[in-house]
Amino acid sequence: MGKREARGVRIEDLMDAIKGLESELGGVEAVIIYGSAARGGMGVWSDVDILIVSDGFRGLNLLDRISLLMEHMQHPVEALGYTYHELARMVDRANALALNALIDGRVVLASRRVLELRERASKMFRRRGRMWIPTGQSP
Repeated sequence: MGKREARGVRIEDLMDAIKGLESELGGVEAVIIYGSAARGGMGVWSDVDILIVSDGFRGLNLLDRISLLMEHMQHPVEALGYTYHELARMVDRANALALNALIDGRVVLASRRVLELRERASKMFRRRGRMWIPTGQSP
């Protein structure tokens, strides 16, 4: 697997899908590959986990978000979409998915405020096995 590819998903193809999403959402603030694809430990049946941040998700329920993302993403991609404020709240609550994506994930695209949130999360938490432990440092 090259740098421009994660388990058969080319970054260029991913960005083409994101462009389609941008037109429906009014912009995409971040795209982060996380999980085994970011760690380089994918198996035969693994999919590529992607976190997409857009304020265009505001007001959409979970099923509508998943449906919208499935329309634009190709298999084997599993995409989840959140607004920036939802993601920031998830970090404040030590949500493992948010921390995995922000701290250990591979950033494909990110706004300044998402990069700042990533930095804040990195200072607030450290990984111990599968758990995220507060460092005691304030953001």
